[in-house]
Amino acid sequence: WDPGRCLKPKGIFCTATSDRCLSAPCQNGATCVDTMDDYACICPREGVRYMGKHCDELYDACSFAACEDCTSTLGTTEYHCICPDGLTGDNCTEEVDECQSNPCSKPRSMCVDQLNGYFCRCPAGFGGRDCRTHVTDCIDEPCRNNGTCILRPEGFECHCAPGFEGKTCEEDVNECSSEPCQNGAICIDGVAEFHCFCVPGFQGYNCEIDINECASRPCENNGTCINEKDHYECECLAGFAGVNCETEIDECESSPCHNGATCHDLIGMYSCECLPGFDGIDCEVDVDECASEPCQNAAVCHDMVNSYECDCSDTGFQGDHCEVDIPECASDPCQHGATCLEGVKEYTCLCWPGFEGPNCETDIDECAEQPCENGGECFERSDPSHWELDWELSFADAAGYICQCKPGFAGENCSVNIDECESEPCQNGGTCEDKISGYTCTCSFGFLGECELCEVNIDECESQPCQNGGWCEDGKASYTCHCPDAEPGELPWGGDHCDVKLYGCVDHECQNGATCHPRLESGEHSHTCLCPHGFYDEQCSTRTTFSFSSPGFIYIQVVLEERTRREVEHHVHQGFGVQLRFRTTIPNMLLVYRGDVDNHLLLEIVNGGLHAKAFSEDSELDVTFPGWVSDGDWRDAHVFVDNEGLVLILKGPGCDRDGCRVMDGGTDESPFQPSEAFTHIYIGGAREELLEYSVSGAGFIGCMEDLMIDSKPILPQMFPEDQGHELGCSKTEWCKPDPCNGHGRCVDLWTSYQCDCYRPFHSESCSKEFPSWTFSHEHTMSFSAYDVGKSHGSNFNVSFFLRSLKPDGLLFQLRRPTDEEEGQVYFSVYLGMGRILVSSLPNSSPLTAPIFVTTGEKQFLQVEVQHRQVIFEHAGLRYGIGEIPEVNINAGDQAYVGGLPEVWDSDVWGGHYKGCLQDLRLDSVHLDVDAWNNSEEEEVYLPSDAENVKKGCVSDDTCKVKPCQNGGECTITFNDFTCSCLEEYTGKTCERRVWCISDPCVNGGHCVDLPDGYECVYNATFDNNPVRYSAGGSLAEPVSDIYMELRTRSENAVLLRASWGSDLLMVGLLDSSVQVEIHIGNSVETLTFTGVRRVADGSWHRVNISMAEKKHKASPWVITVDGISDTSSIPERTGSLHFLNEKGAILAIAESFTGCLGAVRVGGVYLPFMDNHKAPQPSQFHFVGKPKIHFGCTSAPVCDSDPCLNGATCEDLFNKFSCACDPGWEGEQCETDTDDCASQPCVHGSCKDYLAGFECICHPGYAGTLCDEDLDECEHHACEHGGTCQDGPNMYTCVCPKDYSGPLCQWDYPPIQCGKDVQCENDGICSDGLWGANCTCMPGFTGSSCETEIDECESNPCRNGGSCLDRFNMFVCECLPGYSGPTCDTNKQAHKQGIPWLVVAIPLLCFCVLILTISLTFMVLTARKKRQSEGAYSPSAQELAGARLEMDSMLKVPPEERLI
Repeated sequence: WDPGRCLKPKGIFCTATSDRCLSAPCQNGATCVDTMDDYACICPREGVRYMGKHCDELYDACSFAACEDCTSTLGTTEYHCICPDGLTGDNCTEEVDECQSNPCSKPRSMCVDQLNGYFCRCPAGFGGRDCRTHVTDCIDEPCRNNGTCILRPEGFECHCAPGFEGKTCEEDVNECSSEPCQNGAICIDGVAEFHCFCVPGFQGYNCEIDINECASRPCENNGTCINEKDHYECECLAGFAGVNCETEIDECESSPCHNGATCHDLIGMYSCECLPGFDGIDCEVDVDECASEPCQNAAVCHDMVNSYECDCSDTGFQGDHCEVDIPECASDPCQHGATCLEGVKEYTCLCWPGFEGPNCETDIDECAEQPCENGGECFERSDPSHWELDWELSFADAAGYICQCKPGFAGENCSVNIDECESEPCQNGGTCEDKISGYTCTCSFGFLGECELCEVNIDECESQPCQNGGWCEDGKASYTCHCPDAEPGELPWGGDHCDVKLYGCVDHECQNGATCHPRLESGEHSHTCLCPHGFYDEQCSTRTTFSFSSPGFIYIQVVLEERTRREVEHHVHQGFGVQLRFRTTIPNMLLVYRGDVDNHLLLEIVNGGLHAKAFSEDSELDVTFPGWVSDGDWRDAHVFVDNEGLVLILKGPGCDRDGCRVMDGGTDESPFQPSEAFTHIYIGGAREELLEYSVSGAGFIGCMEDLMIDSKPILPQMFPEDQGHELGCSKTEWCKPDPCNGHGRCVDLWTSYQCDCYRPFHSESCSKEFPSWTFSHEHTMSFSAYDVGKSHGSNFNVSFFLRSLKPDGLLFQLRRPTDEEEGQVYFSVYLGMGRILVSSLPNSSPLTAPIFVTTGEKQFLQVEVQHRQVIFEHAGLRYGIGEIPEVNINAGDQAYVGGLPEVWDSDVWGGHYKGCLQDLRLDSVHLDVDAWNNSEEEEVYLPSDAENVKKGCVSDDTCKVKPCQNGGECTITFNDFTCSCLEEYTGKTCERRVWCISDPCVNGGHCVDLPDGYECVYNATFDNNPVRYSAGGSLAEPVSDIYMELRTRSENAVLLRASWGSDLLMVGLLDSSVQVEIHIGNSVETLTFTGVRRVADGSWHRVNISMAEKKHKASPWVITVDGISDTSSIPERTGSLHFLNEKGAILAIAESFTGCLGAVRVGGVYLPFMDNHKAPQPSQFHFVGKPKIHFGCTSAPVCDSDPCLNGATCEDLFNKFSCACDPGWEGEQCETDTDDCASQPCVHGSCKDYLAGFECICHPGYAGTLCDEDLDECEHHACEHGGTCQDGPNMYTCVCPKDYSGPLCQWDYPPIQCGKDVQCENDGICSDGLWGANCTCMPGFTGSSCETEIDECESNPCRNGGSCLDRFNMFVCECLPGYSGPTCDTNKQAHKQGIPWLVVAIPLLCFCVLILTISLTFMVLTARKKRQSEGAYSPSAQELAGARLEMDSMLKVPPEERLI
C-alpha cells in the first residue's frame, strides 16, 4: 500500500497524509496541512505567538502594523506607533488640528489648518505668525523706481523695473558688471542698459563683430581673402602672386616644351603645342602612326614622318586605308539586264530566265523546237523586233515564247479547239449553234442583235403609241403608257394609250377633303376616294377619331381568321398586330392591350417614348422607341408579330417617310406563338390585373384614330356604349399663353395643366415668391436657429439664393447636441474671400468653390454631399470640390443660419453673414424665419431662435452718412452707394479733382491728372541744348527716385545733372549703359554705379533710378530699364536727395545729349518742357531762364538719299538706317549678290546658284530639296515569297528564303514540276519552263493554277445605270428603260421627235439598203478574215488564249492575223 496515494471511490473520504507532512516540518506545536504541491504550517494562537513558514520565529506585531515607525513586544500581539508631528491615533492616521487653540490674533485674522502647522490669514497692515506684528504693505507704496508691489502673507514683495534691484528696488543695477563689451571695448553703464565704445577694427552692440576688411573683395584673380584684425591677407591661386594676387606668373619662362613645340602660358600652368608627329605633355614622344593599325583588309602599313602609307597590293581593295572593295561590277559586265554580285577579286552574274553564259550573253532560242501546233506562229519574247516601238522590254518577262494561234484555236501551244458557244454569248434566251471559228444565235421573240447576240430589246415605244403627252415605258415585247396629270379644270387622260378622258370623278361623292382617283376598267368609268386621316368608308364619311378625357378602356373582341383581302390604303403585314394614330401630352400611359395574362401583346408610352411587348409562356419580345412622342402631335404607330419577331413602326415628327422601325427578332429556338387570347382587345387601358404587366400602369388620356386590328379597320361607331370615350378630338392648349407667368415650366396634362415652378417661385401659377430675409441689417448681429426634425442621412444638399457684398460670413452650420451648451460642430458652409467654403471638422482645411459669389447680385447656389464627395452648383454648372469625412444629419441636431448667438465665437467661419438669403432648403425642407401660406404642403423648419432677421431683401441706408464729396449726389445700391459727381470730380466719393477735362495743355501736350493737380507731358528733341530747372523749395519730401523716357544713339551723354554745394546727382550714359553718380553732404566717397543693359539703340526706353529701401536713412540704389532690373549699388548705400529742395539747387537735363526725351520726373514731380504756372499742385519744377525747346521727336532724314541698292527698302532707325534686302542680295546696303551655294546646302548632289535661290541636282538614289533624303528603293520593291529587301544606293537586293531563288525570289527552288507539284484547274495546260511549271489558262480563268473565274463585271462596263450580269468569259448588261446596246450606251429616247416617223423612216430605209449592198460585197471578199470572236462581246477573247501576260498585246504580228 502506497501511503502517498489514496483511491477515492464515490462516497468514501480519504484521510491519508502526504509524504511532505510525514517529516513533521512545523515546529512549536504548529499543525501541518498538505496543499496541492506543498505544505503549510498553522501556528498556535495560545501562549507565546510564533510566525514564519515553519512557525520557528517569535511573532512581531509591527510587521503587520499600518504605521512606519513602530515598537512591539516579541511573542505577543502588542505594538505602539510613534507618530510624526501633526498626526495622532493608534496607526497615526488622524491629523492634529492646530487651530483649536486659536493661535491667531483676533478679531479680523483667520486660522487655516495645515499638516503639522497652521497659517494665519492677516488683515491689511498686520503680519507675523500670529498677525500681531504691524508691517509695511503695498498701501504704503514701498517699491521705488517704478517697481510693482505684490502683497504677501508676511508683508509685500517688489517686482523691480529693468535696471533696478533690492527689497524696495532702491539699487541701480550695474549692467557693465558682467563685462558685456568684447574685444577691449569700454562699457558705460546706463539705466537698464549699457553702451559699448569699440576699439578700431570692431563694431556691433557688444563690439562682437570683427569689421570684415574682405568685404570690398580686394583679392584679385579668385584669390582667397583672410580677414585679420584691422587688416586682410590674400591667399593666391596657383599662377598668381602679389599683395592682392594681381600678378600672373609666366610658367613658360623655363622653356619646358621640347622638339620645337610652342609653349602657351596659362593660369597656374602651361600648355605645349606639339609639332606634327610628336606627343606628350612636353612633346617629348615621337608618334608611331602605324600603331593604330589604320590599314584594313590585311594591307601592310609603312610608318613615315608624321604620316603612314598603306600597301594594298594583291588585296582586292583600294583607297588610302585599303578600305574600298575594287568594284568589278563597275564595268557592267553582265548583259541582258542580269544582276552583278560583287565578290573579292571576282564577280557573279545572276541571269534572267532565257539567258545563259558567264556574262548572260547568250539568248536561248525557245522557238527552235517549233512548239506551236495547228499552224500557230512562234514568237520569241526576247526578240525586240516583235514589240511595239514605245514598249520597254522587261527582262523579267523575256523568257519563253508566245504562239500566235490560227482562228478557232487557243492554248499556250494552240492545241485547244475553241467552243465559241461555251461562253453563252446569245442573250435574252437566244439559242447558240457552234461553228468553225464562230457561232450563230437564234433570237427569241422581241429581240434581235446587231452582232447576232440577241442583245437588243426591240423598242415597242419607237412607234410612239402613247398620246396626249403620255410617256412610254418599254417592256419585253410590250409597253406601258403613263398618262400625265390633268390641268386644272380639265379631265385627266386614261386608257392603254392615254386617249380616253376619265370622268369617273365628275360629281364624285368623296367627303371630308378626300382625294378622288378616277379609274377605267373594262370600259367602265369609276373612282376611288382616298381618305385623309380620321375618316373611312367609300365616301370617307365615317369618322375614325375618338378620345379619352379620363383613364378608362374600351373592350372589344375580334375573330382570328385567314385574311384574303387587303385594304388598299394600308400596307399589309403578315402576322397579328395593331395599328393606330394617337396624340397626347402625358408621358406614361397604356395605348392597347391584346390578350390575357399568359399571352399578350401591348403598346404603351413610357417616359415619353414608345414601348411594345409580346409575351407568351415560351418567349418574350420587347422593343422601345426612345424618342419623345408625348408632345401633342399626331403619330402613327404599328406594332405586329410575325415570323421575323416583334416589329414596331412609328411615323410622324422625327421619323422619315418610311417611318422609324424597331425590331426584336428573339431567338430561333422558340418563336412567339399568339394564342386564342388575342381575340380580346383593350383600347386605352386594361383591367387592373392586366395593367400590372405594363410599365406605365395607367390608362390613356388623349385622342386616337384610324385603329386597325390585324389590318382590319375598327370604327369607334362599333364600340360598346358607356365605355368612357368620346367621338372626335377636342384639345385645349393649356400652355398658350403661358399660365406660369414665366416663372416655371408649363406641363400640359391634356385635360389640365401643371406649373413646375422655378425657384424661388411657388403656387399653382408660380405667381408667389418665397420671402427674402436680410441678415445683419445696419450692422446688427443676426442669426436664426432650427431644430432638425428628421434624419437626412449622409447624402444631402443645402441650397439657397444669396445676395451679398461682404466676402466673409457664416451661411449654414450643423451642430450635434452635447453636454456643452454650444454643442459639437460637424458641418459648415460659409464665405471666405467671396467664395463658398465647406468644412466638416472644426480645425480642418475647408474645401473651396471656384466661383466668386459676393458680387451684390442675387444668385442660386447649392452644396451637395454625395458619398462624402462635395459638389458645388452655380449657374447650372456643377463643380466637384473635394471630399470630407462622412457626416450624418440626425433628428434633433441644430442648424444655424447667418451666424451664431452673440456670446458664441464665429470668427473662424468669417463672423456673421451680411446680406440676403432666400428659399433656403435642407434637401427639400424649407428653413424659413416666419410661417407662410404653405397650401402646397411644403415641409418647413421654423426657427427655435432668431435675432435681428429682417423680412425682405433690404439694403443699409448707405447714404445717411453723406459720403459723396464736392457736390456729388448719393444713390443707394444694395449695401453700397454710388456718387454722381460733378464734371470736374471723380472717384468713389467724388474726392478727386479732374483737371484735364478742361484741356489745359497747349501745343499738343498730353494732360495727366494728379491727385493735387495736373501735368502736361511732351516729347522733345535735344542737340546738346540743356534746360535748367529749380524746385524752389516746393518739394514735399526728399527725392528717392528719378524717372525718364529717352531715345538716342549717343553712347556717352549727360542726361541729368543737379548740384548744390558739395551735393551732386548725375545721370548719364557710359558706353550705351546708364551710369549714376550721387554725392551727399560731407561723405568722402561718391556713390557710382553703372548698368549693363544698352539703351542707345535708337528705340524708346524707360529708365528708373530709385532707392531700394525708401524707409531707411541709407539704402542701396537700383537702376531699372523697361521694367527689368538692370543693376544695384550694393554693397554701397546712401540716403535720399534732400538738397534738391534747397532754393539754390539747380537741376539741368540734356547738357551733353543728342536725342529725344519724354516724361522726366524727379521725386515723382514732372520736369515740364513748357512752363505752366496755372497748375495747382504745390510741388513743381520751373524753368531757370528761357530755354528754346524743339517739341516732338525727330531725327536726321537718313533715308532721303536712297542709300539702299538693288530694290531694297530703307528703314529709318532714328539717326541710323537699315536696308531690308530683296531675296538674293546681302550687305549693309544690299550691294552683294548672295551666293546661295556657298554653304554647300546640297548633301548628296551638286548645287546650282540662282538669284535669290539655288537648286540641288541630286545624285541617283537621293531626293529632297537638299538631296538629303535617301530614296528607299525597297518601298515599292518586287521581292516575292517573303524575300527581304535590302536597300542600297540607287538599287535594292532581294534576300530570298531557302525555298526560293532568282533576282526577285520569284522562282521555287528547286523548281516545281507539272503533275508532281502543280495541277492546273479548269482545263488549264501545264508546261515546264526554266523557272518551273506554269499553267496556261483557258479563256475566262486566271490564277497560278487557273483556279479563279474572271469577273468581267469588275470593270463596271454597263453604262447609264445598267446592271451587269457576269457570264462565263463574258458579261451581259440589263439596261434601264430607254437604253439599249451591249453596254447600254444607246439612248432610245433620243430617237423620239415630234416629226412623223414615216418622214424619217423611208429615207433611212433607202440608205440602209444601199449600205447593206455595199457591205455584202465587202463581206464576200473578206470571209476568210472572219474574226475569231465574231458574234460575241468577250473581253477575254481579245487576249491571246493561254499566256496571260501584260506584254501579249504588244506583239507586232501580221495585220491579217491580229486578234481583237
